[in-house]
Amino acid sequence: MAASTKPTQKVIFVVGPTAVGKSAWALQQAIKYHGSIVNIDSVQFYRGLDVGSAAPSEAEKKIVPHYLYSYVFAPAEMTAGRYITDFYELLKTDIQFPLFVVGGTGFYIQALEKGMFDVEPIEEKFREEIENELAEFGPEKLYTELKQKDPDTKIHLNDHYRLVRALEILRHTGKIPSKLKNQPVENKNGLKLPYIKIGFSFEKEIFLARVKHRTKQMIANGMIDETNHFLKQGFGHWAPLSSVGFKECVEYIKNDLSREWLEEAIEQSTMKLIKKQKTWFKRDASILWSDSSADSLNLVGQKLDQFLMDD
Repeated sequence: MAASTKPTQKVIFVVGPTAVGKSAWALQQAIKYHGSIVNIDSVQFYRGLDVGSAAPSEAEKKIVPHYLYSYVFAPAEMTAGRYITDFYELLKTDIQFPLFVVGGTGFYIQALEKGMFDVEPIEEKFREEIENELAEFGPEKLYTELKQKDPDTKIHLNDHYRLVRALEILRHTGKIPSKLKNQPVENKNGLKLPYIKIGFSFEKEIFLARVKHRTKQMIANGMIDETNHFLKQGFGHWAPLSSVGFKECVEYIKNDLSREWLEEAIEQSTMKLIKKQKTWFKRDASILWSDSSADSLNLVGQKLDQFLMDD
């Protein structure tokens, strides 16, 4: 999938929970090593959600090259499979190495690192048939079929894009979509470039203070307006609007709730997400962890130096 590896073609995954400062650290390192930053956050892919996803600012993007940010337009939705394709297409361009691949979306990181199950291409006419059924009968009939054949599906009745895609796979490959989605394949189509994984995390109290501050900033900087823009366009069921922060903004707008409720709801949901992310990354013994202490940061810096200097 990728071109032949050169010694300078190295990847640094910068991982960890949300609000931990991954992007800021990666920017410092990309400046130091004249590299590039590549997004692997599942919400920062989407155009028009920069504030609520804490995406890098336009000023930061001008300091070093940033890729795969804000490039998926509503109502299109990102998948791990599409991300892998886009990542390898990016490698074919004149991109500056080393690459700092930054984000807290564990499944995307795992999929890029280890590869995924392949689903053979399905002819466009099959999708058109299912879309015609959707238009004629509505989503209920298709959703009932999906639940009967794939009881573990997490697809929502109104998520028409994923509903159609899941039935494509079921009808024309016989494979169960929910089982395919979460089963990366070790050493099959995995990342062939040399890589290292550096993670950041804090104690709960530090996270809580950072989340409170960031939530206030996001609301002040226009997160509600971002959300309302897509609601007015009829994209209320668009996948990123069900993510932490945006989901609460949708509820706030629709039910005319208070700003105090919104802040507290986002803070609580963000802390739950952080706990979930910490649990996911804790399973990966290969991650080099750091907190905010000088000694810890220096040690990680030394490990990074060594990794980039080795042939």
